Amino acid sequence: MTLLGICAAVAAAILISLFLGPYGLLVLISIIFGLVLSTHIRSKEIHSDLQRIKEKLGIEDKDDFNMSNDEIEEELEKEQLIENHENELTDLDIEIEKELENYIETDDKDNKKT
Repeated sequence: MTLLGICAAVAAAILISLFLGPYGLLVLISIIFGLVLSTHIRSKEIHSDLQRIKEKLGIEDKDDFNMSNDEIEEELEKEQLIENHENELTDLDIEIEKELENYIETDDKDNKKT
C-alpha cells in the first residue's frame, strides 16, 4: 500500500512538472508544505485528545528522573514494606511445612501401628 502511494506521488510530481514547466517546482513545494502542515496539525490534535483521555482515566505520566527526596523516600518505604511482607510469608510457609511434616510423621507412625 505504501509502495503504491510512493509510486503515485512520484508520477504526480512528474506530471505536474511536465505540464506546469518551471512553475511545477513551486507547486510541488507548496503541496509538500501543505501536506506536512496538515500532518503536523493532525498529530497535535491527536496528542491533545490523548491528554484529555489520560486526564479522564486518571493516568499520569510519571517523571521518575525528577523526583523529590520525599517521593524517593516514600517509594523506598513501600519497597521495604513489600519485602518485609514477603519475608513474613516465607516464615509462615516454613512453619506450615514443619507442621505438615509433623502431621505426616505422626500419620505414618499411626499407620504402622495398625
